[in-house]
Amino acid sequence: MHNKNINYKQEKYFINPTIVHSPYWLITIDLDGTLLKTPSKEDLLKNIPNYDINPLNIKVLKKLIDKGHKVAIVTGRPWRDTEEVYKKIGLRTVVANYNGASIHNPNDEGFLPYTSAMNRKYFDGLLNRTSIKKYFKNFVVECYDTTYILDATDKELLNKFHIHYGPKVIEISKDFALPINPQSLIFKLEPKKDFNKSALLIELKRKYGETFLFRYWDALDGKDFVYLEVNTKSITKGSALQFISSYYNIPISNTIAFGDGENDLEMLEAAAVGVAMRNASEVVKSHAKDVTNLTNDEGGVGDYLESFFKLK
Repeated sequence: MHNKNINYKQEKYFINPTIVHSPYWLITIDLDGTLLKTPSKEDLLKNIPNYDINPLNIKVLKKLIDKGHKVAIVTGRPWRDTEEVYKKIGLRTVVANYNGASIHNPNDEGFLPYTSAMNRKYFDGLLNRTSIKKYFKNFVVECYDTTYILDATDKELLNKFHIHYGPKVIEISKDFALPINPQSLIFKLEPKKDFNKSALLIELKRKYGETFLFRYWDALDGKDFVYLEVNTKSITKGSALQFISSYYNIPISNTIAFGDGENDLEMLEAAAVGVAMRNASEVVKSHAKDVTNLTNDEGGVGDYLESFFKLK
């Protein structure tokens, strides 16, 4: 079950599925770089949505669902860009979007959606902050099922964050007043010679560290842009896992999480078995309790679960 190359710092979390208190497990899975295959550069440039899953992942997840285990998607994507994957696997569980800021059950009208949003007054404060304004090129504001964007012709940004231009994507000006509190902010920055990523992060954490989480994302194809993502600090994929675990009455000791990016760290740490993908960065792997033997393209999630639950 374990990858021999990993230094197990928390071996106590590796639990034999046959001796746990509950017969069922909760499996939470990130999408991009984890459950989904890596899209081709051609598809990215054409802004073609990526819902490509290795068949092994689908086969194994469906087997586990049939056995009564719960499989839940926990992603930074909005629901509009998650639904196709949800249907492909045949899920009927709750789903967490915007890194846990929105949790709902598409198959249960009686489920009261859980949402968390940041006060919109902070948007203006961040946008007009000199250290951001100096390098600012574009922004995206996610508000539930609507996306507000400054420049909707920015294909690089649209591709990076899976924004498919349509009726729920609205182009706005810098002085636009948001109608509701946003769930996520993304600033596209164009670094200049004096740009210091670390210094900006320290400054923002000093000012807003009690309220927000800040993360950088690199541009596609090595382009000279940096994306700064802003989320509410109290809401992470880790808190989403805890919420879903409680909702289904499955103890944390019976949870497995898969991820590949820095926005998955809290989820990997919260789960009893936090598994980084083989294609994840070394930073992510260092926070995980195990690593898959295969990459996302090769069906790493399905391969790991097949071994963990002894399905072969």
